[in-house]
Amino acid sequence: MPKNRVLGYGARERSRIILYTVIIGIMILVLSSLQVSLFGRFRPFGAVPDLMLCLVLCIAFFQGRYTGAITGIAAGFVIEAIGSVGLSLLPVAYMIYGYVVGHYAHAMHTARYPSYLLYLVCGLFLRAALTVAYACLSYRIIHLPDIITYSVLPELFGTAIAGMILYFPMKPLCALLDGGKRR
Repeated sequence: MPKNRVLGYGARERSRIILYTVIIGIMILVLSSLQVSLFGRFRPFGAVPDLMLCLVLCIAFFQGRYTGAITGIAAGFVIEAIGSVGLSLLPVAYMIYGYVVGHYAHAMHTARYPSYLLYLVCGLFLRAALTVAYACLSYRIIHLPDIITYSVLPELFGTAIAGMILYFPMKPLCALLDGGKRR
């Protein structure tokens, strides 16, 4: 005999997935709004930190590869839609990053801060490569030392600080939403 006759089998799981999707969607909208509005005007180190990369890292680290990949696609599309960049590399890059981080974090069975920082450093290298690629595709004359000095390094410092801070509120939030289970 089913426990829930009205909604059918698996209703509790479906409602949990819907709630989790809505909350991740709200986090994407809030952090993307902060990234383009607040940090668009107040630029720590002279560049806008990539909060979406930090969010994808946190979700993938705590929830696993599939949730990380889907969050990566959604975060990449939202930030590209807001930024209105012609070439969209972010959804694919964030999807791959979310999948890889989620896979290896789950395989290592650790949710500790030092391993999180290792994944953050890998994400910073990804972000640096994307920034250089965007600069090379956008400008006619490319002066790599200026791009690294005035775009890549300031963005990496801001993103690193944001990623280190975002870990602490995201860990209990992901544990609360997932009921203590890790995927």
